[in-house]
Amino acid sequence: TSPPPGAPTEWTQFAHDAQHTSYTDQVVPTPWRWKWAWNGPDPNGAVSPGKFGLPRNVQPITGGGRVYIAAGSRGVFALSEATGAVLWNSNPGGAINSTPAYDSQTGTLFVLSSNGTLYKLNASTGNTLGQFPTGSASTLPLPPALGGDRVFFSMGTSVYALNKVTLQQLWAYNAGSPVHTPPAYSPSRNRVVVASQDLYVHAINNSDGSRAWRVKPTPRQPGDPGSNSNYAEVLNGWPVIAEVHGYVLIKLRLDWRTLWTWSPWPTDNATMRANLQSRPDQQALFALDLDDGSIPFIANIGHGGWGDGGYLPMGPQPVVKRFADGTEVVYTVIRGHTLYDGRWDSSFGEMLLDDTTIPSFQAGYVRFIYFDATGANRPWPTPFLLTDEQPYVSMAGDYLFGAHWVAGHATRIVDRSASRGSFTNPITTATTPQIVNSSTSCGFSPSHYCPTQLTQDGDPRVFGPTGFYIYYNQPGVYDQYWSGYAAWVVSNNTIYFLSTDGAVVALEQGNPGEGYPPPGQVTPITPRVAAQEPVSFGPAVIPFDQARAYAGQVKTVEGVIAEVFNNGKAVYLGFQKPHRGALVVRILRKDWDSFGGLPDKLYQVGQVIQVTGKIEWYQGDPVIYVHHPSQIRITLGR
Repeated sequence: TSPPPGAPTEWTQFAHDAQHTSYTDQVVPTPWRWKWAWNGPDPNGAVSPGKFGLPRNVQPITGGGRVYIAAGSRGVFALSEATGAVLWNSNPGGAINSTPAYDSQTGTLFVLSSNGTLYKLNASTGNTLGQFPTGSASTLPLPPALGGDRVFFSMGTSVYALNKVTLQQLWAYNAGSPVHTPPAYSPSRNRVVVASQDLYVHAINNSDGSRAWRVKPTPRQPGDPGSNSNYAEVLNGWPVIAEVHGYVLIKLRLDWRTLWTWSPWPTDNATMRANLQSRPDQQALFALDLDDGSIPFIANIGHGGWGDGGYLPMGPQPVVKRFADGTEVVYTVIRGHTLYDGRWDSSFGEMLLDDTTIPSFQAGYVRFIYFDATGANRPWPTPFLLTDEQPYVSMAGDYLFGAHWVAGHATRIVDRSASRGSFTNPITTATTPQIVNSSTSCGFSPSHYCPTQLTQDGDPRVFGPTGFYIYYNQPGVYDQYWSGYAAWVVSNNTIYFLSTDGAVVALEQGNPGEGYPPPGQVTPITPRVAAQEPVSFGPAVIPFDQARAYAGQVKTVEGVIAEVFNNGKAVYLGFQKPHRGALVVRILRKDWDSFGGLPDKLYQVGQVIQVTGKIEWYQGDPVIYVHHPSQIRITLGR
């Protein structure tokens, strides 16, 4: 087919474009400087008053000199691109849990509500110009997509195509099962692609809404995969179109035990391919031909994503980059190592879509990319990304971004020549500034810039030799406002980082240290005095499912152990399996000696326990950190 038209310069809809490539040609070269922040720090780096969390998977988009953010029950915010000031806030109805889409031709904004209605807003004022109710409802992040004269969206069991000017329905496609992904649109095939709860992928003819094909690429069955099962989900993922090759990429969420099927994941492509061919249930990413739904090759991609306690989420979706010469490749997080086990065997990688782009690399083969988050330029293969903390990925030119749950990775690809890409000779990169949620390693400055070692508060990891911190001395701020993954977006000469706690930070090209005092002249900051433990009110012992209401208080919580899990970094006692949404007990590795070295052997499923400690937040869930056995009392099931 003829090459697709050039991509838009602005990031105007979810994942940049209707193909969901998460790629833009627009680059903001280093150095970067702090421009503004919204819903994040106050002028002193503390949490701003009235701060709130944002829905999962939302991204900032731009258009008309404004930045638009979906904010759940608070509706949609429009910010000034120049200053970050709120220009308007509108809630047309329900909860806006999905990234809006901006149409530059009409100056309008399309937002999909949890009440099942697509709203068309005046992008300048936020006023509602029209609406299309579907009669269904969903809280899933299902952002609309704009392609040509149409707006596409998923709701319930249906996919809709509307005229973007009149909101007249052009067609509706019934998938026969709840549609769990937003639609992606291929201009060259004039087809819309979605995936449904039953794990089928649907290609829809945009001419009339008829079915082009429907296939189920995995032998797994639909359902929450949990820690160990034959289930899989497409929930919280999205189709990605590789337009030049005519493929759609579909990522599955698999179970936790996939980390251990091959531990570590092999480093040579031939073994990866043979393994996945023999175990199709372990295939996490599928390439499907847009013409007929056939599978042209096996993608050498293993499952991963932030998680703990036997839980792994969907994980990162692929990025599709098209080069000036027409070649097209995928960037994502890949697996493979020689030194670590299945929790520690990931890195950034490039996946080929044909057998000709790189000699000796077949379609579906991967190439390793060197990246060291610490910026210390440690010798390969020491650098790695944790497989149970894989970041979301996006890209601008040669700049590769990873949105980690406590930080933002960034690096620039330098040499991806044909001789590179093997595990022993990876693609080379140049260090760029990173960003962390909270740090005190450099003192506080209005520039939020750290010119020396940037260390995360509370979870003391080093992220790069230089970079930016969102908050000063606010460890764990992201836990209370947790919304899942962070996101990087590049648009209109600005880099936007959306943290897991819902802060939006804008960076632009410029001197990063502007306003930062020279060495030896750092303004002393009076240390914050630790607040006394809050006075405890209410009953002396509370059930685990009420813990959220007592956050910040020291309480005794009672429940039946549903899961005991050791991931090598902490032991988890969960009162429901998985613990997502309910209180969990964490015993960090540094405290294991107090328990005789193996705390997971002291407690058993079915025991009734009472746990005493301060109720805090961990990835959006209430948690009690236990440092000594005296904090846990077994009341039944000794």
